[in-house]
Amino acid sequence: MNVPGRLTAQIVVAVLLLGTDCARAQIAEPAGHSPSVSAQPDASVASPAAAAATTPSAAQPRIDTADIAKRANKDAGADIEATIADWQRGLDGVEAELRSPRLNFSQLNSLRDALQRFRSGVENTSGHLDGPLAAAKAQLGSLGPAPAPGQPPEPDQMARNRAELTYYLGLLSAGKVAANAALLRIDQLMDGVQEVRRKNFSSYLFQPVPGVYAPETWTQLPSNIPVAANRIGDLLAGWWRDADDRGEMARAALEAAVLALALIALAWRGIPRLRRWRGDSPPPFWRRASSAAGVILLRAAPGIASILLLYGLIAQAQTLPDRVGRLFYAVAQTAIIILAVSALIATVFAPAAPQWRLVPASNRAAWRVCGLVVLLALIYGLTSLIYIATRIVQAPFALTVAVAVPSCLLLAGLVVAILLTPLEAADQDGITSPRWLTALRLPIWVVILAIVASTLSGYVALARFLAQQLIVTGSVLALIYLLLLWVDGLVQALGDDNAASGSWLRDQAGLDRQRRERLALPAGLVLKFAVLVLSVPFIMLQWGYSWPDIYDWYRQLFFDFHIANTQVSFAVLLASLIVFMLAYGAARLFQSWLDSRILEPAGISGGVRESIRTGGGYVGLVVAAVVALSYAGFNLSNLAIVAGAFSVGIGLGLQGIINNFVSGLILLAERSVKVGDIVLVGGEEGTVRKISVRSTEIETADRAHVLVPNSSFITDKVKNWTHRNSFGRVVIGVNVACNSDPRRTRDILLKVAKDNPDVMTTPEPSVDFEEFGADSLNFKLYACTYNLARNMTVRTELRMAILEAFQQAGIRMAFLRTDVTMRSIEKLREAVSHDVPGSSNGRSDSLQASRRLRETGG
Repeated sequence: MNVPGRLTAQIVVAVLLLGTDCARAQIAEPAGHSPSVSAQPDASVASPAAAAATTPSAAQPRIDTADIAKRANKDAGADIEATIADWQRGLDGVEAELRSPRLNFSQLNSLRDALQRFRSGVENTSGHLDGPLAAAKAQLGSLGPAPAPGQPPEPDQMARNRAELTYYLGLLSAGKVAANAALLRIDQLMDGVQEVRRKNFSSYLFQPVPGVYAPETWTQLPSNIPVAANRIGDLLAGWWRDADDRGEMARAALEAAVLALALIALAWRGIPRLRRWRGDSPPPFWRRASSAAGVILLRAAPGIASILLLYGLIAQAQTLPDRVGRLFYAVAQTAIIILAVSALIATVFAPAAPQWRLVPASNRAAWRVCGLVVLLALIYGLTSLIYIATRIVQAPFALTVAVAVPSCLLLAGLVVAILLTPLEAADQDGITSPRWLTALRLPIWVVILAIVASTLSGYVALARFLAQQLIVTGSVLALIYLLLLWVDGLVQALGDDNAASGSWLRDQAGLDRQRRERLALPAGLVLKFAVLVLSVPFIMLQWGYSWPDIYDWYRQLFFDFHIANTQVSFAVLLASLIVFMLAYGAARLFQSWLDSRILEPAGISGGVRESIRTGGGYVGLVVAAVVALSYAGFNLSNLAIVAGAFSVGIGLGLQGIINNFVSGLILLAERSVKVGDIVLVGGEEGTVRKISVRSTEIETADRAHVLVPNSSFITDKVKNWTHRNSFGRVVIGVNVACNSDPRRTRDILLKVAKDNPDVMTTPEPSVDFEEFGADSLNFKLYACTYNLARNMTVRTELRMAILEAFQQAGIRMAFLRTDVTMRSIEKLREAVSHDVPGSSNGRSDSLQASRRLRETGG
């Protein structure tokens, strides 16, 4: 079977690109084998085998080309030549059909589905070729280059192996090139299908409907309505008359009714339970958001579940005719839309229960919005049902126009009424006004004006399309907003101890409130990103795109996104990020388990425990990074290149950071400074609270936290009060009166020190009779303590005990005395004698006497 000529040139190019060393080896058909494969003179009918045999050479060993082709087909999982021909014929057929005039929507969908099947087959075959291609290239590369002209020929066996590998590689390369060409052509044909769909859609929308203002359209309306109703009645009556098992359908209706009653009872009991709140203040936002999902489900489930059950049982009981099935589907769809919208809007605005309202609004605004939205859903659902029903029974076209024109204007009016409704409420706890509605207000007004203008100018199809997109797209956006509110509620619940998720993280994972709030930020961002990504397809569906189109775009975006010549897969990157988070979380759990179950029961000190914990955290981080990089397909051998670039970065300015990092590792390994030690470094004295990657946190006596670079503990002088142990020493000076008994004073000081439980017995306390003061005997008490952190308390207790013991023993403490000597007492008497009672100038004389006393120096 020959390959058509448009792929032959690409196949030949693929073989020629194998390299000059491969091109020198010619392939010849061995004697006795059939059929003979040789270069054909007509390139338009060249096959992959023929393309692989067209490389010129002076001499070639004999090989079994048929056996090699069979092996290549087996490795590829298909007959390469036949598969390429099938692709070509199928794509030619699709291209021929695409040139046909007046293709309708279903025909275009069939062509698109056929192209999707071709794409899956081509990608499957191309994927099977990747492994054998890589293996063949590796084997051919292991043989080394072929001998150049004029050099001694290589051994026959090596030449034969080279020729076989070259031929085998040529067949696989030809298939790979053909697959790439087929994928390119499929993309072009898909663009063609989409272009035809856009043209058909545009011509349908922008075609005016005749007879909008014709008197016959409206005067014949009373007669057209009975005609359509009779046709619908005849359709249902004929179906019911020809039904195989009416009893089965009656049982289906009864089962649906029983299910509806059961779910109504469940909702009647479940909604009050979900909205139970015992606090005096209104429930927090996370509580309102978490209960809203269950309330919506309980409210919508009775109607929606019973409708789906009834529709499924009827369809299962017998095969529905096409028109009856379409009519039933339209009725079920309309009922589900009305019930779902009613449940959503009643839960969000909660007009009867303001404390459970998710959107800030006054009671009046809540009742008004709920009524208008339910009425909008009811009119939209009923008019859509009438439109579908009139088309199913082929009612007069004037009836379709008479239904579409007022329905578009009425829907536009209801949307205007909703926009003009003021919420009249300030922001509540945890939620703000829906600002997205304010941002969309202007575009909505533009669409409303376009609906009215299109309806009045006769473009009814365009008006119906705009009204449908306005309502459906607005509903999807509102649902997205509710999901984002639910994410906000979930994030708030993580930081609240009263929430189930927050209490579980606190009790089981040991996370305090601050750490849970830090965890809530990335969790909220991830969930919101997921909501936005998953909601975009539903919006695109409303604007004429199909699931296959959306699937292709998402596949290209997340799995086959190219930047220049590099293929980037966001899905793999996201998955590797998740793997890193899971691996790091597992490492942290192991770290906590090691600390609580191994280190603490073993009685290991706090500093050693913290060193092991921190070292385990570093190891877990490295392991998680390596696992994530391996999962992402990153070649770990490239880490040498990264390390080289990293070393350049160190030389250019990261040496300080690396110095602190290495110093931190040295501190953890050497344990010269541990968590809990009392140190003095760089003029700062305090307790070591944490040794991190870059710095060490010290808490001073006044509760200030100082961050000291780790390198300071390695290069500077550090005084560590608790390096070997936590023992300390207190020194208390005591001055007693000169007439005190020094031996008794010493004994009292020693007894007081020995009676204190915080004072060590070995070494024993000691007393130093330091000196004879001018008016006192000076002693110093030296006592070693078990815990340096209690030195201040021990000093206070010892001083109080010494004072009490001295008072009981009658030993007086020495106090500083100051003697004043008067050099001239006569001058003082003379100055005072002037200030006597009865003198008229007593006050002035006293002042003068004082002045004279200062002048004379008395």
